[in-house]
Parts: sequence; structure tokens; C-alpha cells
Amino acid sequence: MRNTPDIAGAFELRTIEPADGKNTYEVFCENGKIVICGDCKISMAMGYYAYLKKYCRVNLSHCGNREMKVSDAPLFEGRITKVIPQKRRVYLNYCTLGYSAAFWKWEDWEKEIDFMAMNGINMPLSVVGSEAVWYYTMRDFTYSEKGALSFLSGPAFWPWQLMTNFDSYFSLSDVKYIESRAKLGKQIIDRETELGMTPVQQGFSGMVPKSISRLFKKIRITMAKSWCNFPVTYQLDPTDPVFRKFGTALLEKQKQLFGAYHYYACDPFHENEPVVKTKDYLHKVGRAIDDMYQSFDPDSVWVMQSWSLREQIIKAVPKGRLLVLDIDGSKHSQTGEFYGHDFVLGNIHSFGDRNTLHGSIKALADNAYASLEAENCVGTGLFPEGIYQNPLYYDLAFQMLTESGKIDLDAWLDDYAERRYGSDEKCLKDAVKALRNSCYSDDCTGRETGSVICMRPCTVRTHTAPNDVLSLRYDNKILFGALKSLLASEKANTDGYIFDVCDITRQVLSNRCAELFEDAMKGFNTRDVRIFERSSNAFLKICDEVDELLQTRPELTLADHLRAASELALSDKEKENFELNLLVQITVWGPPVRSVNYDYAWKEWGGLIKTFYAKRWQSFFEFLAIRFPKRGKYSSLTKKQYCERNLYQGNQFYKSFAEFERKWLSTVDPEKPTDGDTVQIARTLAEKYEKTITE
Repeated sequence: MRNTPDIAGAFELRTIEPADGKNTYEVFCENGKIVICGDCKISMAMGYYAYLKKYCRVNLSHCGNREMKVSDAPLFEGRITKVIPQKRRVYLNYCTLGYSAAFWKWEDWEKEIDFMAMNGINMPLSVVGSEAVWYYTMRDFTYSEKGALSFLSGPAFWPWQLMTNFDSYFSLSDVKYIESRAKLGKQIIDRETELGMTPVQQGFSGMVPKSISRLFKKIRITMAKSWCNFPVTYQLDPTDPVFRKFGTALLEKQKQLFGAYHYYACDPFHENEPVVKTKDYLHKVGRAIDDMYQSFDPDSVWVMQSWSLREQIIKAVPKGRLLVLDIDGSKHSQTGEFYGHDFVLGNIHSFGDRNTLHGSIKALADNAYASLEAENCVGTGLFPEGIYQNPLYYDLAFQMLTESGKIDLDAWLDDYAERRYGSDEKCLKDAVKALRNSCYSDDCTGRETGSVICMRPCTVRTHTAPNDVLSLRYDNKILFGALKSLLASEKANTDGYIFDVCDITRQVLSNRCAELFEDAMKGFNTRDVRIFERSSNAFLKICDEVDELLQTRPELTLADHLRAASELALSDKEKENFELNLLVQITVWGPPVRSVNYDYAWKEWGGLIKTFYAKRWQSFFEFLAIRFPKRGKYSSLTKKQYCERNLYQGNQFYKSFAEFERKWLSTVDPEKPTDGDTVQIARTLAEKYEKTITE
């Protein structure tokens, strides 16, 4: 009862048998106590949260309402009962650990693990501390302290090294940090297993430092193709005896540090291609990796993402020894239900933790798991790349991990509004229904719509990030209506309410900037100075106003995230390194000279808009203003494109932008969050722009 200490004494816990082998819980009142019955601790945690939601009207979220403030535990008549059809409820994407949790401390993880339990998650990805596994294993293989540290990427990029995309990016320099990661990883896994969760630990698929060839004669190691223009990596052939030797050493070190819990994640040739492509070779790779796991742990199960699945590899693994994570829920139908292997039906939703409002909540409520006829589908999974956005969507997504059928979305939205905002006013219910009809409508499925504010300036709109969506897919007037309904409340007083007022205002005005960009380009191309100046100035003004608004919410500011990055470091050198980890990730995202992932993890954050995005746009508009007297049209499009985007330094125009971005990385000093009145600032902005947006 860590999360509600004031009412901890109101509960009594009892253990019951599973319901036909399935997790179950029951909540009722007896002798003045709220009795929570469950077949395991996770089931009891779910029963506890179900009671709190229904009778204490709580909403716990990553975005506002970060804590449950409950001082009274009302008794009730009747019973809350539930049987969970999904055996496995899997959570976290490697990318989540890079975008959202890279700089978390134990206090953050403790809250997150409790949140997992209350939502029924029993299989979290648990690879925090894997830096220590690699470090100490490399030291055992005679690497020097510096040699081992220099192979390991910094916290914001380490998850991609685990996925074998690159190595040594913003590499580490402090052994004390390694020690702290080992301690944190142990705390996390100990708490997860204490609650009855099954951690998914890190496995080994063969990526190694090039220098390992000095330790073994005739080792079969090959250079892998560069990923997104990062330096090349090296792959140890899984059929080479050294593969088992080194891989087993990693697994043994992991067991020594954290224990061994039977599920090991690895994705051979993830986002890359094997040097040898014959079916026979891929079959041997599958056998070699499975044999390594089985030799180390007879009860082991290989966990593989569907992204990198290769038929010949997984067909080499005996049934029962592989669990496939269907990350976006689409691959099972393309592979004959993964050729009979157990799989988890997943939902990915967010890419890059970009804070744009989007997602089809009807698709969630319809419950794809309930309608799937596949006996080897053993559960559900939530695999977002980030979790610091779209609180309404995620509240429902977590709930659907354990639902047995469709739910009534209208009733759910009414209930959500009251729990989220602490009031049953009609205007609040109208607000969430307007969200359903705009940013959470059926059309808003798939990838996010890119932010024009965060888009690298250009004369013709391109994708803000690789593979995002250009069209808005809903009417901004309806979203503005949601904001007006929220602001009409006289009773809402929760932190979630304040967050949503801020977030929806941000999105409405960001959408308006997309319109102003098109107007400015129309003025430029038709040589209408009045339209160009009016639209470009209005665009920049909104950037300033949105930045001021966001500065009132610390979690939506660059300064607060830089603070977290700095505080994770244990030396001045690592402090600078970790700050650069964050700054590079949210901007350049790659080698500064040849980045193709630039702006992949864009954020509409206070301090970031003001110092980075708005500066780019101001420079761009000034550049175009100078060209007005010249005859002929101008286009900033580069001759070559990558992912339908301009090359990072594809022409002189973008080389000057790259110079600004590199300088920004070493000089940025954003203002700290303010104590401004979020709701009042949002109200002022809504009144100012109401006519413009609604007409």
C-alpha cells in the first residue's frame, strides 16, 4: 500500500486459487475492511487499483496525476471480480528505456514497477544494469578499464546498442556509474520478482567489439552494415564456438549480478542483414543461439521482437522455447501465427516519445486480442517507444492489456473524465468526447502527425521525422472545442486537469502553426509580402507563447530533463556526457555530419522551442525575406532524399543549419521552469486565438 499510505490500514489481503488456471481477483467489504483476494501479488495489486479507480475515483498517469492522493477508503456493497484471460502481459520497448527512462533513478523505477503491477503487467523488459554485465565480462576477458568503458554507449543510446544498431556512442568513462547501474538493476529485478513478475533479461545475438579478434585466433567476425550512418559494428558468427563462450560468459555474469529468470531477449541481425543468407545458415544460427540458452538454462525461453523475425531462424527453435513479441500486432497474420510459436499481441503507438496527441481509442476498445483465434497467442503487450504523452490513450491501453472483450467507450470516457479531473461536470465529459472525435478518432491510427514547429525549416513541407504523417487527420476546431470545454470547468482541480489544459493548448496552437507555415509559403511563392510577413510573424509569436506556457510544467521543459540527465552522472565528465546524450537524442539523433534520423525524437518542450526550433524558423524566414526582391522561385529541397526528407547537409542552406545545431549542442542554457499559472495562460491564449481557429 505504498501508494496510498493514509488508507493502508483499510485493506485485508487474502490468497485464492486461480480461476481455471487464470489470474483472478475479487474485492469486497467484510467486518469494516476492504478485502482484496487474488491468486498472486499482481492480481491483488490489480484488485487494489480497481477499487481505487471505482470508489476513490483515482487516475494514475505518466502525464499529470503522478501520485494518488487518497485519504478516505469508502466501504461498498457487492463485489468486484475479474478473471484475466491473458497469461502474459508484456511491457516496455528497448526504445522506452532510451527516450523516457534513460535518466530514471530508483525513485522513478519504484513508482513505475508499482504502476506495472496495478495494471496487471507480469513480464517487463528488465535490462537496466546490462552495462555492468558487459563491463565486467569484458574485464574478465582481459579488457582494460578504459577499453571496456569505451565500448559502452551513454544512457540515452545504450538501448540501441543492446539492439545491435551501434556501439561506443557517447561512451562511458566512470566505473562508479557502472557500479550504480548494477545496484539499480538489482533493485529493479528484486522488486519485480518480489511482486511475482517474470523479468525479460538481456540475451546475446553476437555483436561484439572489433578488438575481440585479438583475443581469439581464427574467430569468425564480420563487419555489419552501418545503421543510419553510424560507424559500422561487428558481428560474431553464432556458429563460431567463441559465440557460445562469450555469450555464456555474459549470461553467467548477468546471473551473478541479478539472478536468472529464464526469459532472454535478443534479435539476431536486427535492422541489418546476415553476411551469409542461405536458409541452411539461418537455420544453424537459430540452433546455435537456442543451444547456448538451453545449455546455460534448461528452462530458458528466447524472446524475439517480430521486427527482425526470419522464418528460417525461428523454425530452427523447438516449440515452447521461443516467445515472439508482435510489437505492432500486425506480423502474426503475415507469418501463419508465427509458425506455431507462442506470441504476444502487441501495441506500439508512440515513436520517439514525440508529444503529439494521436491514436485511435476505438481500436483499443474493440480489443483485438479478444477476437483473435490463435491458441498460441498467450497474451498482450504494450511496447511504446515513449510514455510521456497521450495520457487518455495510455490509460485505456493499460486497461486493455487484461480485458476479456470489447468495452463501452462512451461509458469509459465519462468515467475517465471524472477520475482524471476530479469532477463530474458535463463540460469535462464533453471535453474527452471531443478528444475522441478529434485526435483520438478512428482516422488517427498508425504513426504520429509531425509537428511543423519541430520540422527542420524548408520551403515545401516534409516529414518532421522519418515515417511520420503529414496530414492532421482531424478538425482542429473540434480539438479547440475540447480545450474550451475543459476551461469551462469550475470544479476540476487535479494535476491531470492542469496538464491536459496545457497539453491540448499546445497541440491546438501547434496545429495552427502548420496552417501559418502554408500561408507564409504561399505569400513567398506569390511574392505577397503582406501575407508572408503576417504569417511568418504570427508563426514565431505562437512559438514564443507555447514556450511560455510549457515552461509552467517542469516535465515539459528542456531544463528539467537536462537536470535529470546531469543528476544521474557521478562525475563532472559524465555530467557533460549525459547532458549531450539528451541534447543529441532530441535533435540531431546521429552522427552530426551525416545524420539521417535528425529530429526523430522531437519534443514540443519549453526551452527547446525557444532556443532551438524557433531560432531555426526565424533564421529561415529571414533568409526568405532577403530573397524576396530576386526573380524566380526558390526551393530548399535537396536533390537526394532519405525517408522523404532532405539530406541533413544536402545543400548550402542546410549546412548553415547544421552549424547552428552543432553550436547549440555545446552552448544551450535553457531557462528554468516558471511558477506561472498554467490554466490562466492557456485561457488567455484560447481567448486570443478562438476567432482565428474557429472561423
